[in-house]
Amino acid sequence: MTAEEMTAEEMNGSQEFMYLPLGKIMVEEQIRTGIDTESESFKALMESIKDRGVLEPLLVTPKDGNYLLLCGERRFLASQKLGMVTIPVRVMDAVTQKDEILAYQLTENMQREDLNPIDQAKGILAYVQTKHPDKGYNLEGLMSELVNYSRTPDYVPDAVSLTVRETVKISGKSIQTLHRSLSLLKLSDEIQAALREGKLPVSQGYLFAANLDNPDLVKIFQEVMKKPVTNAKLESRLTEYKKVKRDLSGMKPKPLTKQNTSLRSIKTVITKGAGKYAKADLEK
Repeated sequence: MTAEEMTAEEMNGSQEFMYLPLGKIMVEEQIRTGIDTESESFKALMESIKDRGVLEPLLVTPKDGNYLLLCGERRFLASQKLGMVTIPVRVMDAVTQKDEILAYQLTENMQREDLNPIDQAKGILAYVQTKHPDKGYNLEGLMSELVNYSRTPDYVPDAVSLTVRETVKISGKSIQTLHRSLSLLKLSDEIQAALREGKLPVSQGYLFAANLDNPDLVKIFQEVMKKPVTNAKLESRLTEYKKVKRDLSGMKPKPLTKQNTSLRSIKTVITKGAGKYAKADLEK
């Protein structure tokens, strides 16, 4: 009997931990937007698995006679590329709801700290949207709800308050940090890509997200990509236009009566001196 023909029980008597054939594992939508199997980190993972095997089991749940992958897509793909037949898994019974699946994925990835900030934010948004489909939360709506919860929690519906507390627990982030994380999704695709790829520090992503009204935002981002700067320097660069706006707003317009007086004075000077100039010059 081959490994593909063996049942999970025959491979391992435990319902909690066992070895499964890779062909029995289904991979559906994950929090991650994509895994670069050509990256150095992925190649390093393959080398590690090749030398020592998969040390941390995947999380799966039974589905349609097979097993749905909950967590561990990178380990699964690396093992697949290495041509492995079986892989260690932990079986979580009856995980069928999307919000439960998202909760597992968020918990594992955030504990491991290998989920990029953009996918983290998208995962948090998707988790709350899935928990409350009737609310129709979009990004702005959820961010507003977090502000309401932090200021006046008693005015937020109990079910939503519970979800916020669950999200804080799962993500390990404070309300303020959750709000800042979600703000990254307001950034352009170009800046989000830089954050996802680790080319832009998340701390600087927060600064860009806090200054979306800067007319030179794209230009500043492109400059930073060519020549990295400190957070303090970037903040100064992003906020300097606000100082200019404040200075301009402080300039009081001259009253119309004073302007008329100035214009009459100019007219008098020109009229008195008209004899000194040719007509063509005066017209000019």
